[in-house]
Amino acid sequence: MKLKVEHLQGNVNRVIIVLFILSLFYTSSLFLAPLTLEPGTVTELDGNANMVDYSEKWEELPVYHQAVYLFSDFNCHQKHYRSYSVNGNQMPVCARDVGIFIGLSAGFIIMAFARGGKRLKDQLLDVINVGPETSERKKTAILIIFGALFILPIALDGGVQLVTSYESFNALRTATGLLFGLGLSIFISSVLLASAPVGHYKDIERSEK
Repeated sequence: MKLKVEHLQGNVNRVIIVLFILSLFYTSSLFLAPLTLEPGTVTELDGNANMVDYSEKWEELPVYHQAVYLFSDFNCHQKHYRSYSVNGNQMPVCARDVGIFIGLSAGFIIMAFARGGKRLKDQLLDVINVGPETSERKKTAILIIFGALFILPIALDGGVQLVTSYESFNALRTATGLLFGLGLSIFISSVLLASAPVGHYKDIERSEK
């Protein structure tokens, strides 16, 4: 994949930049929120995903910290034994989610410089420089392997932990989350880039000459 600064002029690329800024802001907040609270303010959380467990606790925090922890509370179980601590405070999300959001930020900034206007399959394969001369059968096989590299680690680590007595560890949770977040941002960006008109990037490149 050729990364060109002039592609940032594309409307779709600007959307990806916005997604990068939003994900980077939230990812940074995962570290800044506990870092800027008094040590011991947030500890021993043990909630459930997709619901708010500690709304009364968050009301006691400053507005910025309240927003970060409340949003995270809804999205993550916040179990303390699966989370990192910063400055004596539990981070707003678990170790796996930290990795996911770091991966999202990394993927969006990489894809913001990519050229769009291709079929979704070719847009995805362009990330690993698979050219148009490759047969459709090979493209499909490569795409399956490519996708599995991002999905299988988190599916296996999280899935086995869910149905057995196996308990993963935070470094592995973060690593599998990072891979998944990176793959997810590449997929989302590729869908957006594939929606761009074919001639859009040629016009941009001509205007740069």
